[in-house]
Amino acid sequence: MEDRELQKLLLDIQPQWHYWIAKPFKQMFDEGVSVGMYYCIQMLRQHGDSMTMTELARSVHCSKQQMTRTVSRLIDCRLAERISDPADRRIIRLRLTEEGIAYTERFLANAEAYYRPILDSVTPEEKEALLQALRTLYRIFLRLYAEKGAAPRPDEE
Repeated sequence: MEDRELQKLLLDIQPQWHYWIAKPFKQMFDEGVSVGMYYCIQMLRQHGDSMTMTELARSVHCSKQQMTRTVSRLIDCRLAERISDPADRRIIRLRLTEEGIAYTERFLANAEAYYRPILDSVTPEEKEALLQALRTLYRIFLRLYAEKGAAPRPDEE
């Protein structure tokens, strides 16, 4: 019976998750940035240096064809740039530009401005419970990703 309750709660939470989290998240994008582009920006930011197209495509579970389109859009928006690999000039790497870094900072500031009133309206106990629940979800999703490669693809919206 526990699985049935989990499945019901997963379905029941979807409308609220969409209203409070997913919809505002998508509305925070500007400058023609899509969810897939944002995933790539975040991967490049988290990586901290540069990545090849193959590494980036693998990290966001995206086909090379889709990654080519996404990277072209990132470059057109001046959020990322192609650079030659210092060890092998045949290899092209991607890195965030100053504009890409600035975009990320603006996005995070907008997210903080959106979430602040919500977080301020919950009790400290609720905030702690939410934090623990999100940590648990994150840990589970990371494990699923590692075991099954089950991360969502940026082209699946």
